[in-house]
Amino acid sequence: MTGAGFTLDLGKCVGCGACVLACRLENRLPGGVGWRRILTLNAGRHAAGPTFHMSLACHHCRRPACLAACPSGAWEKRPDGVVRLNAARCVGCRYCEMACPFGAPSYDRVAGVMTKCHLCADRIDRGLPPACVAACPTEALGYKKGDIETGPATRVPGFSDPAGCDPNISFRLPRGGIRSARLQKLREVLKNEDAKH
Repeated sequence: MTGAGFTLDLGKCVGCGACVLACRLENRLPGGVGWRRILTLNAGRHAAGPTFHMSLACHHCRRPACLAACPSGAWEKRPDGVVRLNAARCVGCRYCEMACPFGAPSYDRVAGVMTKCHLCADRIDRGLPPACVAACPTEALGYKKGDIETGPATRVPGFSDPAGCDPNISFRLPRGGIRSARLQKLREVLKNEDAKH
């Protein structure tokens, strides 16, 4: 993958939500608008596997569905891969929200326009990491400018790319024999559960 994006170490993320709060404060997001969220793998605490947390926001995809679906040309992709909204062009139709398979665009009802993570482009232009990355106490969340490691993203349970957007996010799977083995067991359990339905 090429372009700017996030990295996430599943073995380090504890689901504390510091990244979510940092994003909200940095971007002064109004109530009802959220750009980052924590998803939990094995939230039901299935005995066969460990619980992992995934801090997710916009993946600044190589082929962004939001950009392709926008009738007004409000979405723009910078040369470094950051996907940003030109709010002056946004008509609030929410087509991008419907098109994005990751739920990244968020509608601001007060302003009447769409919003989403812009990778704190003003910060990275000054050589600083995105606010969410800077706030992560375990250094689980990272940022890469330029080439992104091709990680096992599609092999992480609960994460897929149904629309072929080619998301610029790289996951690092847990290291160590026990946690790796338990993640593999969780994959098998989830696959068996899917087969039953």
